Amino acid sequence: MNILTPISTFGRVTADLELKTSQNGNNTPYVSFSLAVDKGFGDKEHAIFLQCVLYDEKAERMVKAGVKKGSLIYIVGNLDITEYTRADQSKDHSPKVTLYDWCYAQQNQQTTTTNRKARTASLMCLLKLERMDFHLTNVEWV
Repeated sequence: MNILTPISTFGRVTADLELKTSQNGNNTPYVSFSLAVDKGFGDKEHAIFLQCVLYDEKAERMVKAGVKKGSLIYIVGNLDITEYTRADQSKDHSPKVTLYDWCYAQQNQQTTTTNRKARTASLMCLLKLERMDFHLTNVEWV
């Protein structure tokens, strides 16, 4: 059973993007990157890192738009928790987000934290993503 876990958040791209092509025979363009998301407040503030992947025309659009290390973006996608094995053979988990869409988040130059900048994100960006039609397949609704 597939359970959809939607996520929408703001964060900063941690490295410059590189458009790649899948090797599964379909030659699907994609981009994979890490997004740093601020969590907590004050002396408890820290970053969590989401591994993100975006496919097809939207991946091409992201690269052409000049998203690079440090870019503040707003993402909408499906969250999965993946298990992996560390070098010492211990198991750990990592959050992975398959994106439906993204947009730049406008920044207020007078603020100092990403959380405050996120609150000043472009209203047009948010409205665009709220109006998006998600075409989901192979999802079992409980």
